[in-house]
Amino acid sequence: MSHVTRPRSARGEGDRLRDELIVAALRLLSAAGNPEDVSIRAVAKAAGVSPTATYRHFADRDALLEAACSHCFELFAELLSDASAGATDPFERLQLAGRAYMEYARHDEGLYRVLFSNPLHMDKDFTDPNFDGDEFVNGSAGKNAFVVLVDMVQECLNAGAPVSTAHGPADATYLAFQVWTWMHGMVDLRITHPGLPWPDAQRMLDDVTTTLGLVPPPARLL
Repeated sequence: MSHVTRPRSARGEGDRLRDELIVAALRLLSAAGNPEDVSIRAVAKAAGVSPTATYRHFADRDALLEAACSHCFELFAELLSDASAGATDPFERLQLAGRAYMEYARHDEGLYRVLFSNPLHMDKDFTDPNFDGDEFVNGSAGKNAFVVLVDMVQECLNAGAPVSTAHGPADATYLAFQVWTWMHGMVDLRITHPGLPWPDAQRMLDDVTTTLGLVPPPARLL
């Protein structure tokens, strides 16, 4: 079966082809679920170019798929920010971002798995004593999305959220990891086991913030 071949890029249009390859890779990743099932040849075919043209922009398959994942994370970070941009209350912002997170996974399970069940951009050895912890926030594919969450949690702390842990006061990064862990568990299990009688998603989200203490201080509740 023949496929449509993309017209050769004019001078200066290489960036556009790179973007088209990234979009094609994301479509295939979303459909496949496993990055091992996505090849350079398949991405090139989906974009209407030859594999040789793909190698002009990416050193290998992993470089292409990592770029696609990074782009997906950038869009995801924008989604979280946009969903909560209209709220002035930090606790409401965190709730709105949580709803957007769950809706994203519900509407595109494939892309959600690309973001959070893809080892390509989560393969650093964080237990290595030489690993700089700031690298996760400042150097990984998910950096912007995680920074958005950390900032939202910090705003809740600044507003007096009654947070406490078994080891004393928690900082925003620790709490952001907690929120992310809970949210991913809720969402991923729903995707993996859709037939279970799941409770209302909003109720579960409310319990996440309440249990972690990311709620208004008692004085505001009077």
